[in-house]
Formats: sequence, C-alpha cells, structure tokens
Amino acid sequence: MRLIDNWRREMLRLHSMRAAIASAAVWSAVGGAIMVWPALAQSIPTVAYVAGGLALSIAFGVARLLKQPGAE
Repeated sequence: MRLIDNWRREMLRLHSMRAAIASAAVWSAVGGAIMVWPALAQSIPTVAYVAGGLALSIAFGVARLLKQPGAE
C-alpha cells in the first residue's frame, strides 16, 4: 500500500476525506448517545440507521467523483 506523496497536506483538502471524517464523527456521536442513553436506541427507528448509512455511502461516492480545487 502506498499513500500519495503529500498525504498530510491533502487529507483535509480532499472531499472524500472530509466525508470520511464527518461520517466517523456522526456515527461515533450516535453510538455514544446510545451507550449513554440506552432508551434512545429504542426511540430511533431502524429505518433511520439504514437511511443514515445509505446517505453516507452515497456521500462518499459523490465526494470521490467531485473535481478537487487545483486538480488537473
């Protein structure tokens, strides 16, 4: 596995990395909230979890296809 040469500088510039970081933050917050308030897990419908995961997967695909500023 090889990383791009300037990966540290590019990590926050790339849309796909921004989407991945946002996804990790959102799903960590949801998981943490469910651990703190177990009753919350029963009040959020399963469809909401599935829709959230699907939306994030689509966002990853779109972010990967967007033309990046400064790209050739």
